[in-house]
Amino acid sequence: MAFTVSTFKTQLAASHGAARPSLYKIDINSPTGIGQSFSTSSNLLVKAAAIPASTIAPLTTNYMGRAYKTPGFRTFDVWNVTVINDENMEARQNIMEWMVAISGMLKGNRASTVGGRFGTTAEGDATVTQLGIDGSDQGSWKMYNLWPTELGEIALDWSSDAIEEYTVTFSYDYWSQGTKKEEETSKVTANPHTR
Repeated sequence: MAFTVSTFKTQLAASHGAARPSLYKIDINSPTGIGQSFSTSSNLLVKAAAIPASTIAPLTTNYMGRAYKTPGFRTFDVWNVTVINDENMEARQNIMEWMVAISGMLKGNRASTVGGRFGTTAEGDATVTQLGIDGSDQGSWKMYNLWPTELGEIALDWSSDAIEEYTVTFSYDYWSQGTKKEEETSKVTANPHTR
């Protein structure tokens, strides 16, 4: 097959250009009872994230000396974000309070509002949205039953003048995907008179 740069550029232009990893927005929400959702300003401090992945693991069955693979269960890996540390540590404090509500105080104390939360009282959600070069939403991925499993350290160093950042690891049960086309279709379906 012949290769021409003009064909490549034409194809990219036809699909409105290539998606950019730096064009995204994040919305992280804790459970309603905890009330430690990321504010608009905290969501802006999420420096790096990822569109979530999923895996269908193969189930291997042996028969007459051969291994045959069949599709197994779908699994969802953890979701990691990197957060820029604001000076009043609002985003980090929200994660800490969310973790305290799940597993108790750092010194081990528990109470009716601290520790012992499980199920819907501990799990929130998060949405990552890919933006187009014009700033419009191109697709979104919402993670359900989400909760923080790890709050990363913040490195301190006299010889560094870099902005502090840290990682947060979240566990979740599953995600759903919404695309711009699906959103437009659902609007038409909801109101058949819309043209």
